[in-house]
Amino acid sequence: MTTKYPTLFFAGLLLCLTACKKNDNIINAQLVGKWNVNKIVIHIVSSASSLGAVHDTTYSGSAFNASDYMQFNSNYTASLSTSGDFSYSGKATFTDGAGNPGIGGNTYIYSVSGNLITLKSTLLVPGANNFVDEPLIDTIVALDANTLILKNSMSYTDITLTTETYYTRAN
Repeated sequence: MTTKYPTLFFAGLLLCLTACKKNDNIINAQLVGKWNVNKIVIHIVSSASSLGAVHDTTYSGSAFNASDYMQFNSNYTASLSTSGDFSYSGKATFTDGAGNPGIGGNTYIYSVSGNLITLKSTLLVPGANNFVDEPLIDTIVALDANTLILKNSMSYTDITLTTETYYTRAN
């Protein structure tokens, strides 16, 4: 009778591990494709007197164009394209030396675990050490055939920054 319990335990553990992997594969299959940005909500809580206690900024509608999207591929790579830098103080747009609008972006290798997606940059960051950014870990708040909402929170010494990005699937 004592040999049944370890066998049942390992069988249950194996079932749980394969069920989790299967769920991650389903989530990845739902993620694959091009997602257009349609809303960004930035929420800052700060103890720094220069920012104030709470600061909220929302971008939607005309703040975005066809250059604002995230593309997830079935080989666990992703690319980000953006028409500007969206911050709590306003949108900064990119231009070339002649003043023509530019497009920013990044490429990633990603993984999914439960409702977390980890994005590891594959681009070098300009700087003395040419280091690769720390991975971004976003929470998948919502995911269905047409809607994706990703939430990211970062904490610094006196600031907590939370960004929610709302996407719709591109046709």
